[in-house]
Amino acid sequence: MGYLKIFFKLVLAMALGGIIGWERETVNKPAGLRTYVLTCLGATLITIISITLPGSDPGRIAAQVVSSMGVLGAMVVLREGTALRGITTAIAMWLMAGVGIAIGVGEYFAAIVTTLLAYGVLVFLRSFEAKILKHGTGRVLTVKAKNRPGLIGDIGSALGSYKVNIVDIKLEISEEEAEISFKVTTPPHVDLSSLLQKIQDFPDIQTVRWE
Repeated sequence: MGYLKIFFKLVLAMALGGIIGWERETVNKPAGLRTYVLTCLGATLITIISITLPGSDPGRIAAQVVSSMGVLGAMVVLREGTALRGITTAIAMWLMAGVGIAIGVGEYFAAIVTTLLAYGVLVFLRSFEAKILKHGTGRVLTVKAKNRPGLIGDIGSALGSYKVNIVDIKLEISEEEAEISFKVTTPPHVDLSSLLQKIQDFPDIQTVRWE
């Protein structure tokens, strides 16, 4: 692989990583411009090396890049404290690693189209979600219960059955107890008392309240 081709791939990786990074930076996310540029650039470089080194297995190295991004993505989510935030940021970082791999193997069209589609999802779907949420009423549902597997899933299913949209979740968990706050939007005319009673009837629930 010639020097000019390597240079082109690395510059393209910086440009595409910069597009997504700039969008994340403008909405004050923990991973911003530099993070996405370096993620895409690093994935591209590792892929180039895996192709040019004699006896190497590009597929296995690419798989290692993807799995490593899963670990980094988990760190981004944990950085948000007790709130389950940063999931979109983590997925976007993982996606940009994939874009970097695509650039490294020469799939420029796939890399560019994926980046543009991702940018559209991040920008335009956020506006679309905001418009949808305006049609509901914002509330916070706080549940205290014994900590057990499936607790959040049970409550989420109950909310979904009443057409309640979950906007955000905050957790305070110990080994024995959990306090979960659901920021939600409720549709007009929803029976909040009935919903509250349905959640209260789940096993291990201690208190349920609207705030």
